[in-house]
Amino acid sequence: MLYELRCYDIDPVLLGEYLAWANDHALPLVVEQFDFRLVGFWQVVAPANATEASATNIHWVIAWQDEQEMLSRWEQVLASSSWAAIWDGRPRFHLKVERKLLQPIPRSPLQ
Repeated sequence: MLYELRCYDIDPVLLGEYLAWANDHALPLVVEQFDFRLVGFWQVVAPANATEASATNIHWVIAWQDEQEMLSRWEQVLASSSWAAIWDGRPRFHLKVERKLLQPIPRSPLQ
């Protein structure tokens, strides 16, 4: 099992709109229609004593059997009319996107 960690810098002005879009449209689509195994989706919350906010403000993790499954599923999503429809008329939320593949070590609870 591999885990895809996606880290986004979402425009702070658009963060509320992005979170609503992700919660109401993107996540239901990728989970229900494309069978993504969503482990979690998180918004970064700055500690009360923080002097500045982190630029990377969204993290999410998806479990995959292997890299080929990940590449194939993403290709299907991005080519779908369903994905195009939920993006139609939306602003450019993402300032930066970073993706990492994580492999659990033997004692990790998520194997």
